[in-house]
Amino acid sequence: MKRATLSGLVLLAMTALLSPAAQARPEERVWSATYALEPGGTVQVANVQGSITVEGWDRSEVEVTAVQRATSTEGGEPVVGVDRGPNWISLRTLYPADGSAPVQVDYYLRVPRQVELDELLTVNGRVRVRDVDGRVVARTLNGDIEQERISGSVVARALNGSVRLALRALPGRGAELSLETVNGDLLVLLPPRTNADLELSTVAGRIENQLVLAASDSGESVRRVQLGRGGPTMRLRTVRGNIRLGQNQDVY
Repeated sequence: MKRATLSGLVLLAMTALLSPAAQARPEERVWSATYALEPGGTVQVANVQGSITVEGWDRSEVEVTAVQRATSTEGGEPVVGVDRGPNWISLRTLYPADGSAPVQVDYYLRVPRQVELDELLTVNGRVRVRDVDGRVVARTLNGDIEQERISGSVVARALNGSVRLALRALPGRGAELSLETVNGDLLVLLPPRTNADLELSTVAGRIENQLVLAASDSGESVRRVQLGRGGPTMRLRTVRGNIRLGQNQDVY
């Protein structure tokens, strides 16, 4: 992403464009906006306290809804910072510099299916992605990561949380497929007749497999196995958790 194409930082208060009909509950404040983005473009979201949910759709635009869920009546309001370029958009939650505790802001996005989710980052919250065909990079410190009906390279990192991935199709060789957590389980559902190479590692857990795997090369910390004829390498690592492998029944 070239910062030289930055169109400028737009500060959007959570109360801007707010109508009574947009409020689901009295303690919630809702802001929404729509931006043009062609398939193949890049989207980033950086949050602090709250979840990120992204769903693919058949439009050349990004629809963003940010919901502020008030936890107290004190402190300043957060704003959404928006950076835009010709083929990318970056969103981030900005809090007042008065040291007050951040309130919860949940993001809901609909994006073109062929999109590059360059990074979805939150500190405390869940990250969920579905119906996306491009690259997905998701990170959270405290929360689960769930990805459904994905076909593309995947990077998922959690500290305290489980990671669930249901692939509609695997990318080609050389694409990055990496799931990692410290305190949590890894669940991976693969399409039927998948060809892949797997590197599995758990320190204080077990590996549960419902697939037919070729002979493995087991080291002290990493178990290497081949699925079918072999293909792109998928790396799965957890420290204190289990690894579960199965077939995605939603793929025909």
